[in-house]
Amino acid sequence: MLATVVLQSATTTTNILVTMVAANMITVHDAIPVMIGSELGSSLVNAMVSLAYSGKPEQFRRAFSAAILGDVFNICGLFVIFPMEMVTGLIEKVSWWIVDPLISEQGLSFKTLDLLTDPINQLILQVNEAELLNATIRPEMFAPNHSFVQRCSFTNGTRIYNCPYHHLFAYTSLSDKNIGWIVLFISIFCLVMCLVGIVYLIQKLLDGHAANYVRNLLSKECPGMFKPCTGYLVMLVGLVVTILIQSNSIFSSSLTPLVGSGVVSLEQMYPLVLGSNIGTTFSGVLAAFSTDPSRFEKALHMAMCQVIYNIIGTCLFYIVPCTRKFPVYLSIKLGDITDKYRWFIVVFIITFFLIIPFTIIGLTLLPDNVIVIVFIIILIIALMSVLLCILQNCCVAFLPPVLHDWKFLPVWMRSLKYYDPFMCKIFTGLPMIGGFFRNGGAYRKRTENSNANTEDDLEKKVQKLVQLSGHSQV
Repeated sequence: MLATVVLQSATTTTNILVTMVAANMITVHDAIPVMIGSELGSSLVNAMVSLAYSGKPEQFRRAFSAAILGDVFNICGLFVIFPMEMVTGLIEKVSWWIVDPLISEQGLSFKTLDLLTDPINQLILQVNEAELLNATIRPEMFAPNHSFVQRCSFTNGTRIYNCPYHHLFAYTSLSDKNIGWIVLFISIFCLVMCLVGIVYLIQKLLDGHAANYVRNLLSKECPGMFKPCTGYLVMLVGLVVTILIQSNSIFSSSLTPLVGSGVVSLEQMYPLVLGSNIGTTFSGVLAAFSTDPSRFEKALHMAMCQVIYNIIGTCLFYIVPCTRKFPVYLSIKLGDITDKYRWFIVVFIITFFLIIPFTIIGLTLLPDNVIVIVFIIILIIALMSVLLCILQNCCVAFLPPVLHDWKFLPVWMRSLKYYDPFMCKIFTGLPMIGGFFRNGGAYRKRTENSNANTEDDLEKKVQKLVQLSGHSQV
């Protein structure tokens, strides 16, 4: 998960895993939990896109719900599929049944967006990919100051005449670390600018007839007896588009402005996200087919594990009618909370993308029995909370009166309202971004009530002064 947060691409993380499995650096059995975790964390870019609607509460609520829908679905799958995999090894076994007849096949390479991006990348930075691969397997082969950048000049002053490299850093004396930081910051800046541009262009394009066209297209249903197949057809569209662009992050971040603008509903976006999750696994399969023939079997086995995981998740939370609406419902609730308490988005990002991954990494340093106990306790608490919520909404008559609501818990455990004054005091005073947090529903309501109380007090004081002046005239 932490790798996906940094790279903002589950596809890249999976491709790295496939390469590591092929290089015998990690087994398929040990890589499956990493693969499941890599499915989480790719919604950070989507959350950043939703901030473009922060000045419009209703659009911001919808956009944030759309931004986190993919991770909410993956969290639901994590709580169900991961324990099942640890107990039964279902994903590992099913993927091997598929791979076993194919182990004689090998050799396939396919590029889509790389055809456009590779020439640009070669102009910016060129690295020795073979040495990088060897360094991941045997880092002791290279000196600490070894440079993986293809250079025409070196720190000792020597130069290569008729140098074949023509990228921006070919003649620099900067270290690999400094070059990496420069490229990272430039990439982040370009990413943010592109996201802002995407939101602006989509808003302009969807102001007129295009919005009606997209809305009418997604609102259409298959005729007659094929009406239930509409969602699966939409899912197929998401799968094909993601295969073509090889990035579910780009596809999902493009859908977020559509939901924020009200052109596409969250329910219509849901099958597109599921199709995108399955489509992004195609890149891992291609990476496996392009590996060395001697490593093909393990690489394809790892890639198929991701395919099976996403198919099982789709079956559990889309094909089953009673669970289909659950991820959408949770996303809507989180969107409502974020609109009411604007500081919650900061807490959510820090907790979900930083604290939880580092906490899990810290837990891995403990003995195995302690890790199992901790995760069992967390799983039991989560399942009991979900079960109680379902019973409160559907079968409240069967519950004792004390469990009809959450008031049996202390207020700091059941309500964000307890933390709101303190958090608003911190965030609303921040320069430049304080206005974003002042747009929160709870802050606005509290401010309006405070202003109303001030006006009432002022009116009472005026009336009292009038009465006193009347008495003095008498």
